[in-house]
Amino acid sequence: MRWEATYKITTPIFLAGAEQEKTPELRPPSFKGLLRFWFRAVALPKVGDWKEVQKLEKELFGSTDRQSSFFLDLKIERADKIPLSDFNDKFGLIYLGYGLFRNGKQRPYYRGNSIFTLRLLSKKRKISEEAKFLLPLALKALGLFGGAGARSRRGFGSLSLLSLSLDGEKTWKAPTNVDGLVASYREFLSVLGLKTAVESELPDYTAFSGRTKIWIGKTGKNPIDLLDEIGLELLHYRSYGEKENGKYTLPDKDGERVRAEQNFASDHNLIMQFCHTGEIKKHPDRIAFGLPHNYYFSSTRDNVQIRPTGKAGRRASPLFIHIHELSNDSYAAVFSLFPAKFLPEDTKIEISVKNIHEEKARHRKEIDYNEDCIDFQIIGDFMERPVFTQKVVVWP
Repeated sequence: MRWEATYKITTPIFLAGAEQEKTPELRPPSFKGLLRFWFRAVALPKVGDWKEVQKLEKELFGSTDRQSSFFLDLKIERADKIPLSDFNDKFGLIYLGYGLFRNGKQRPYYRGNSIFTLRLLSKKRKISEEAKFLLPLALKALGLFGGAGARSRRGFGSLSLLSLSLDGEKTWKAPTNVDGLVASYREFLSVLGLKTAVESELPDYTAFSGRTKIWIGKTGKNPIDLLDEIGLELLHYRSYGEKENGKYTLPDKDGERVRAEQNFASDHNLIMQFCHTGEIKKHPDRIAFGLPHNYYFSSTRDNVQIRPTGKAGRRASPLFIHIHELSNDSYAAVFSLFPAKFLPEDTKIEISVKNIHEEKARHRKEIDYNEDCIDFQIIGDFMERPVFTQKVVVWP
């Protein structure tokens, strides 16, 4: 069997090989890894058991003791490489793209309008019916919810699925308006057999479940401007602001400074107290957006890092921002919340503070972690902001 999935890059994609500072590169291994991720996400609600998901994953994608069941190659139809350029006036993009922008510049990338096709050819050995059913769903999920490259959960590298075919026969057609996109999402989720019971158990990892929430937040004619606007909204929702002339302010879309909302002032005060006393009994609420979670206090030049203990030292955000192309002059901002068990058992949350003049952390504490302390509604509340008044609730 031969699957072909064609995607359009709708926002800058920061994906490269060994020379990431010099040239972008679309690499088959990167997309095979992404397909693994989305395969796990779609397989869990269908199979219902993580061990069974692992068996199917090994069958399809291979493991240390067996080869994958398919060949994968990537054909670039159109690619626009952009040299280092300046996004200094896009404060929302800079916020969402933390780490991509240095000294007013960013790594090379492929911009929107680049198109490529993933081609998967099954090998001779038989593939189970379950695997055959789930693989095209993973290809769809990548182009309906996800992206590729650095900061893809924050909207960079968003991929819009243009077409999907099996053995030369098209099995999916791209929607061209919001109604069509909503219908595509709901059809996809109904195929998964997703139940809408919010009291259902949290999945062990990022996957579709009864707790999943999906919104189309807003639309726009320019994907960069749309992502920048979303970034500014997230900045204003989460940030305490920068002190200027006795007031805490943040930039708005026109570059003017406006008063910071300080929605999470309790987090700010909690961490500031820790800097002074070294005592802390709980973690900030905002870690629901992912870890590590950092603070910098310009008045004292203290850097605070909050991260999980263990090898990984991070927990990716459960919120996926995806910019989907509807037509050449219309784009939709899709928000998907995937609640799941936040951290492995026996993991603690480490909080440390270090002044820029200090070699070692001045204070370091490990907080016992409790799954019940993670409030995913904090992320849901973000979708209640005025800018999203016209949002469409896709699921549940």
